[in-house]
Amino acid sequence: MMKHTYYVKGMRCASCEILIERELLSITGVTFANASLSRGSVNIGYEKEKPDVETLNEKFKSHGYTFSEKAFKKENNDLWKIIVGAVLAIAIFLVIVNSGLSSLINLSSASSLSAFFIFGLIAGISSCAALIGGLVLSLSKQWSGRFGKGNSLMEKSKPHFLFNFGRLISFSLLGLLLGFLGEKFKISPVITSVFVVLVSGIMIVLAFQMIGLKSFNRFRIALPKKLSGFLIKNQQFNSMEPFIVGFLTFLLPCGFTIVAEGFAVLSGSSLRGFLIMMLFALGTAIPLLIISFSSTKFLSNEKLSEKFLKIAGILIIFFVAYNLNFQFGITRFIVEKWNLRKDNQTRVLKPDSEIQTIKAVYSRASDIQPSSFEVKVGNKPVRFEIIVKDDSYGCMSTIMIPGLWQKPLSLKKGRTLVMEFTPNKTGTYQITCAMGVPRGTLKVVN
Repeated sequence: MMKHTYYVKGMRCASCEILIERELLSITGVTFANASLSRGSVNIGYEKEKPDVETLNEKFKSHGYTFSEKAFKKENNDLWKIIVGAVLAIAIFLVIVNSGLSSLINLSSASSLSAFFIFGLIAGISSCAALIGGLVLSLSKQWSGRFGKGNSLMEKSKPHFLFNFGRLISFSLLGLLLGFLGEKFKISPVITSVFVVLVSGIMIVLAFQMIGLKSFNRFRIALPKKLSGFLIKNQQFNSMEPFIVGFLTFLLPCGFTIVAEGFAVLSGSSLRGFLIMMLFALGTAIPLLIISFSSTKFLSNEKLSEKFLKIAGILIIFFVAYNLNFQFGITRFIVEKWNLRKDNQTRVLKPDSEIQTIKAVYSRASDIQPSSFEVKVGNKPVRFEIIVKDDSYGCMSTIMIPGLWQKPLSLKKGRTLVMEFTPNKTGTYQITCAMGVPRGTLKVVN
């Protein structure tokens, strides 16, 4: 048996190695094949004559791989275009997140089901886009190498439909359970935080691989080759992977998801809890599918694929940083500590007779109760006191009132949070977390 090394362009993930090895072994005379993503090459063993490069390029054309006898030269990838594209995408995302869309939705457990669908749409273009959308982008390059070998965009998008179908099923079943168990059911914030950190780490590695840092190709986020090969040969198992990944995303709730889960609990009905979470998941699916279609379209275009992967890699790194800060309030903690020190030096309390006092209690089971208040407009200031009975984690760990109290306060067990402000304009103001997820209302009347 003789050996030979080919250089391969277009490998995107560990599964590409399996596919290339399988196709090479189907060639008469090839007895051994070992592809390496990190080296960008494949070693083969053969008898008599080795396959020529032209034959291999024709055979692998539909898969998007190019073979060569020599190492490929590093191409000019238009770095400035990649950076501009990533910056524009991040800017659009931040504009949408800070647009205040969520404040237009006034939710309660008795709200119409259509309101939860709209709430899901808003979630899908904000925090869910950062967490789940970033996950979709990081998985797209792997799925493009394993699924949807047909020519149509719809065929290539099948794994993304399966992913969202898995989300829809798991969220609906979760809503059914939450509605049944009511306030007795609690999702452990510690488990949620651990999953967020683990997934973030995986996404970072995949992002660096997409950008083209070959040293990260040594980190194989994949099944053992023998098992991967079995799954690829048995498509009925292989095609279930996106569904399973989507199904498990209920373990990675963003702030909007936690709010929807809370309303499912408070509904006290299995059917209504089921419908709340199902419509919320349907709402999130639309923006996520747009992200999926975009990634599939770009990855199917050989000229745009390389640039898209690098832009997507930069976006994923941003999304991971954004989401970790969103979940754990890193910058918020620093800013709050600074503001608290300043407040302690300058704060002057007014006599109780000159203040409109409203009070609420926060617990993880029911959020803030009561959640609706009414105060008078005018010169008489409002003092809003919140007694915090439980620690709150993640993106719902803060509370504020946009338009009246702009500084997010952290919900820490044992504290009594105080917001003092003077409402000078009538209207209904949302009580929200720092990212605008609604959790109550304050109505200012004449």
